[in-house]
Amino acid sequence: MNEENIKALYKAISSLKNMPRQGWVIEGVPKAIAEDVAQHSYEVALTSLVIALDLEKKGIRLDLGKLLSMALIHDLPEAFIGDIIKYMQKYIGRLKEEVEIQSLNEFIGVDYIVQIHSEYVKGESIEALIVKLSDLTATAAQAMRYYSLGYTNVKRILDSTREKALKLAREKIPEAEETIVKIFNSV
Repeated sequence: MNEENIKALYKAISSLKNMPRQGWVIEGVPKAIAEDVAQHSYEVALTSLVIALDLEKKGIRLDLGKLLSMALIHDLPEAFIGDIIKYMQKYIGRLKEEVEIQSLNEFIGVDYIVQIHSEYVKGESIEALIVKLSDLTATAAQAMRYYSLGYTNVKRILDSTREKALKLAREKIPEAEETIVKIFNSV
């Protein structure tokens, strides 16, 4: 990476560290305690690691470096396009994905990052499926934390992401379902 790429990446990191996830704010979690996009990405990366290590014990082979890279950058485009809540994504569809790739190309300009993010968006590789599963699992876990603090408006997010995580595990990575349940029981 050249110096310009590194500067762009660190500007993006700064932006994500100061960008509360909008779903929490909309549901009444104060901005001062709302999880930011960088915190979420960190939890997604750790969740991906937990799932991957469990799957490897069960004989499933995967590329841990690619998996963790993907988890760390899965929301990187939000530094340029903002945090678009899941509910709105159904209205803009593939446009969001196209703009994400364009923004990474234009602002970061690192082929590896663009390629890994594209693979994540397609959701076809085992690594991409694990990151998508981890994204849902981390969101549900955070919703559980907020709910336990009395922010009951997050119940819709909690129920939908927990249900989507378990469904994705059952349908695409059944060997991970037990791990997801253990994570939910640990929060």
